[in-house]
Amino acid sequence: MFKNNTKNLGLWATLGLYLLAWVLAHGVSDTNLDAYADMLENYAWGQHLGWGSAKHPPLFAWITGIWFALFPTIDTSYHVLSYLNAALGLLGVYRFAQAIGRDELALPAVLLLGMSFPYSTLAVKFNANAVLLSVWPWVAVAWANSIRWQGRAGLIWSVLLGLLAGLSMLGKYYSGVFLLALFLTSISFQEGRAWLLTPRPWLTLLVFFLGLLPHWQWLQNHDFVTLHYISEQGSDEGVNWRMVSKFAIAPIGYWLVPWLLCTFLFASQGRSWLQALGAWPAQMWASWRPQGWQDSLFWFAMLPWAITLTFGITGFVELSIPWAIPIGCGFTLLWLRNLSQAQGISSAIPRTIHASFLAWLALIVCVSPFYAWYQATHGTENHYLPRREAAGVILQTWKDKHPDVPLEWVGGQWAESALLAFYGDHQLEVIPEVPDQFPATVTPFNGWESRAGLLLCPLGPTQRETPTDCPQRMQAWLQAKGQPAQPWTVTVKSEGMRFPIDMPFSYMAFEYLPSKRP
Repeated sequence: MFKNNTKNLGLWATLGLYLLAWVLAHGVSDTNLDAYADMLENYAWGQHLGWGSAKHPPLFAWITGIWFALFPTIDTSYHVLSYLNAALGLLGVYRFAQAIGRDELALPAVLLLGMSFPYSTLAVKFNANAVLLSVWPWVAVAWANSIRWQGRAGLIWSVLLGLLAGLSMLGKYYSGVFLLALFLTSISFQEGRAWLLTPRPWLTLLVFFLGLLPHWQWLQNHDFVTLHYISEQGSDEGVNWRMVSKFAIAPIGYWLVPWLLCTFLFASQGRSWLQALGAWPAQMWASWRPQGWQDSLFWFAMLPWAITLTFGITGFVELSIPWAIPIGCGFTLLWLRNLSQAQGISSAIPRTIHASFLAWLALIVCVSPFYAWYQATHGTENHYLPRREAAGVILQTWKDKHPDVPLEWVGGQWAESALLAFYGDHQLEVIPEVPDQFPATVTPFNGWESRAGLLLCPLGPTQRETPTDCPQRMQAWLQAKGQPAQPWTVTVKSEGMRFPIDMPFSYMAFEYLPSKRP
């Protein structure tokens, strides 16, 4: 018992350090959320805890909405959410390793995974891809335990599997690839095939479909808008071989650091440095090699990547590199299993992995000031983007112009316009584009006609304004509504020691005032 408690304490301490280090690093290096406003978009979708949106299923919007109902709308809070999501996924990988009887490899697998790019640098951008980092490992835990346990415990895990599988689909439809991979993996080994012949998978399917029923009804009521969005992301020009090749090497590229570390440690086990370098290539190959056709861990780890790649090669979809973010939750466990099975594992290897992980976190924290300096001195646009300052100036300008007219909604350039709600007035309704056209009509704001609103068009840095048709579109819409459509422009810049370059940004605002209607 004492040994288990020590292990758990070490795990929680490690995850706590992981969370602290990455939040601190981004607090030092980043002055904004992501450059493409994806996280602002999440916040805007999260204002409505519905069963869908115009682009994605609702899980990440639910999480974002609930999170900021409890915590302040500041960048640091968002970073905490991002890395809590990743840490939850790492915990899931730990429990999955235990569920398949690989307890001795659980912590090293988690530590190696925590040094991969999906669970480190890429995890900061919480979106539909990142949310799968936490969900997929727990689906795997429920799947493994549903196979492992019988009786009442097996039924409970089967219900949980159905719920979590449904939740993964509500995160992103791409989870269908992962669920297909689990089914095919179940066929690959004897225990899995026996499980498929029991009532437990049918119970899982029943819970899965029942859990997705509200979302399906929502899709029916909204002309399957989310599926239309997905279909529009494909290409009519045949197979995109450039994206296929990029996705093909993603298991190496995204997981390069832990893969090199893991394979070198086993190559150096009982060898000199020169001998280790000579043995290293063989260890690299052995780390990915299956142990026969019934190697369930191999299929679990590799099938999400292989299935996705197959879809890309056949032209069924046009691949996107961010899709690779959640596919590697089984990679590190596979490497460790393969290499330890071939030559054993000394106690020094887990200790070295743990020390390397801590050194990795320390390096990230130490490098973050230099990364901030680099962005500042090179004039990185996202570093200088004055979102918080712009929100304050724009809202104050509205109050000065209309002291007796409360601003109730904001539209315009999606999703950058959400900065007014996130950094300013949290009561503002954020509307995609304009309120009576798609995509705003998917989640309509009833009564907008009688409420004052503002349409925001970010113009970019004043010295090189970003080409945009936003002003023309907003002006045309307002004129059609009988509004004056006379914009006002504010120029804002980030100031302080972190911003040595003078880089002002311009924002154009159009007013919608009910009293101005014909």
